[in-house]
Amino acid sequence: MKSFYSSILLISLFSCKQYEIEKNCFEDGKEKDTKYKEFKIDTPEEILKANPSHVKFSINKDLKTYEEEFNDERKSMSDYDENAWKKRTEEYNAKFGDLRKNFGEQFLYKNIQKENNDTYGIGENQFGYWFLEVKNNIPNAYYLGLSNFTHFNNNQPENFVSGNKLLTYGSFIRISENWGYPFGPPKEAVKDQLVFEIDLDEVRKDSDKDRFNNLFERLILLNPNSADTDNDGISDFTDINPLHKSEKSKFTDLYSQVVDHDYKSFDFSKNNYSFAGYFSDCDYFQKIKPTHVKVLVYPEKERFNLKSDYKLNMFSQYLGKIKRDKDGKKFFINYGSGEGGGFVEAIYQNGKWILSKQSTHAI
Repeated sequence: MKSFYSSILLISLFSCKQYEIEKNCFEDGKEKDTKYKEFKIDTPEEILKANPSHVKFSINKDLKTYEEEFNDERKSMSDYDENAWKKRTEEYNAKFGDLRKNFGEQFLYKNIQKENNDTYGIGENQFGYWFLEVKNNIPNAYYLGLSNFTHFNNNQPENFVSGNKLLTYGSFIRISENWGYPFGPPKEAVKDQLVFEIDLDEVRKDSDKDRFNNLFERLILLNPNSADTDNDGISDFTDINPLHKSEKSKFTDLYSQVVDHDYKSFDFSKNNYSFAGYFSDCDYFQKIKPTHVKVLVYPEKERFNLKSDYKLNMFSQYLGKIKRDKDGKKFFINYGSGEGGGFVEAIYQNGKWILSKQSTHAI
């Protein structure tokens, strides 16, 4: 009799799990609109309070203001000349050649310093600013963990690393008014002409020795005390999907292919410091294993817990739930990004998905 009730309990638990998957992964015609936080302008007090303790700053009136730097950049773009642009690109590639050799195109490089056989750099990507270091021919990148109000100038000190300190020039900025695509958010300086002094001992901390520093793992909600957050036997540093243990099934394959579709002409899977990111409670989506790009799939409740910086968001892409047609032969998934949106049509034949992507609006 005990065995009978245990079997009933297992069947009940399995049924509940399947119900949750169906509810979270498939449209039922009763979808609720995603709620977004109402925009508000951050106060100077909030901005200064958000500055982390490992970052000190002072004012240097000889530095360019944020507005001056912005105007210089805008003038440079408006005075576009193909030969001048080509020369600028060649100078950039020559200056940052050692960093590009070790980190590829994972960062936009802002500064470089060579000391004996070591190379130091500052880079920027979707997550913000990084300290780059090549020692004994081993490259490591450390997320600086700045507040989302911090901006680095284009012009930086020639020697910016000394001992355990990193010096850089910049400002505290904020979004000055509500905004929308296709134009970026209007920004203004709150505290200007700053010299930042950053404690590299704090920046380099990597409690689990997985080559992602603690500041970065806290940012993207990985476990800084475990080199394998999802316990799948693969280090977070190389894991295609470090938040969730990947599984192979009909609908995880569908989501994997839909994600890969945007990256089919590239292979970003070896880019350790960049990810495509999404928000979904769908079990199938969370457990995907794409081949061309690393992914982070967060539960919807984490949407406002990620401390993005003042770009177009760390993750601007969207993939919706699965919608079945009436005969169950075709499936549809809505997609969207800062460039527009539409839907993916999918047909399952002979154990494989055939996809076609239809744009319905562009921005």
